[in-house]
Amino acid sequence: MHSTRPFEIAECQQAAKGLKSSWQDMAGSEALIRALVAERNGDSSLALFWTEVHRALCQEHKAF
Repeated sequence: MHSTRPFEIAECQQAAKGLKSSWQDMAGSEALIRALVAERNGDSSLALFWTEVHRALCQEHKAF
């Protein structure tokens, strides 16, 4: 992964907390859906953000 990201890891963690509070056990799925929609709309930076949010959610559950 490149060191120059258009976002901060703390932003991803905050977004992960927000999704988790709204979507509970479906938060990871919601993050991936948002990444897919962003990529389909041509916004690769936003897609990367949402995949990092998904990674943050997985790390909470030690899925990786």
